[in-house]
Amino acid sequence: MAVPDLSWLTPSVRQVQADHRRRVAALYRGDPVDRVVAIAGRLYGGSHGLHGTNEIDMLEQPRAWLADVLADMAASVDEFADPVTFRPPVVEIDPLGVHFIDALLGARTYIRSGQMWSDPLSIDPAELTMPDLAQSETLGKALRLAGHVVEATQGRLPIALPVFSCPINVGINLFGDRLLTALCERPAQAKRALRIITDVILGAIDAFAQAVSQRVRHNSVACTRYAPAGYGQIDGCATQLVSGRHYAEFFAPLDDELLRAWPRGGMIHLCGAHGQHYATWREMRSVRSIQVNDRASEDLVQLVTVTRDDQILYVSPTETMPVDRVLQIAGGRRLVLQCAVEHPMAVGA
Repeated sequence: MAVPDLSWLTPSVRQVQADHRRRVAALYRGDPVDRVVAIAGRLYGGSHGLHGTNEIDMLEQPRAWLADVLADMAASVDEFADPVTFRPPVVEIDPLGVHFIDALLGARTYIRSGQMWSDPLSIDPAELTMPDLAQSETLGKALRLAGHVVEATQGRLPIALPVFSCPINVGINLFGDRLLTALCERPAQAKRALRIITDVILGAIDAFAQAVSQRVRHNSVACTRYAPAGYGQIDGCATQLVSGRHYAEFFAPLDDELLRAWPRGGMIHLCGAHGQHYATWREMRSVRSIQVNDRASEDLVQLVTVTRDDQILYVSPTETMPVDRVLQIAGGRRLVLQCAVEHPMAVGA
């Protein structure tokens, strides 16, 4: 593969990016920062379609897809030079969006109305079997894509991994409410299915860990949820559907196991009403950050009150939780503000 032109990554741009990364790293270490960290990156690609990425099929045309991404980055260098808002030039490897793990478990995935979907499996949760990941066509293509990205970027750009999701999200994608029913009526069978799902996610994490150096390997959606190298991410979207007791019994140990697969733990993404689980996540040492948007952002007061002082809060402001309110509640001391700001904001403002 021809070495791409990364001349746009000038010393001044690299310095701005290093300054932003330094602030985020300081938050995770518990060190003071000189101003509120604000991040507002995006997915790159010449024509923005599914999930904001370009419309070139990254699995079927990996070289063309990567060339398009890098061309968009070259044309967007002013974004990376923004000294106030962190806009990281991340190559986001996100085949099949949030349905990547679904596909590894045999679900049919497809695009409809500009969104990625997957069909539930026709089998019962008790019939789920462990796939041979070594023979997975989808995983194989995704790893080849990762190889192209690693070769082309030569350690000069951060690389975000696919959306590995979490057992409850994948389980509901595969089985719908049949999984929730099984939790109550056939708990042993439900646990077995969730164990298989978790093992598939762990297998994918391990495969990408071997393909992408930890120095440049980052959590999914790092363009807006950037964390230092070594931290991972799980999605907690569907946890709002279960009680605190059911989450603690069926899902918390698996989520903890997934985050511990990363060298430094990681982030959980929330977008709904998840307050019944905050105390559980407080006790999970592997949960190093909590990212909230939409409905979940409204619970910021509870999050600040309940979570540990070393858990970083990534907050996407909303109409009911605007920037000034976010800063009033969180104070900026362990906050990543997920929006663009024009001027530096003092911590505690």
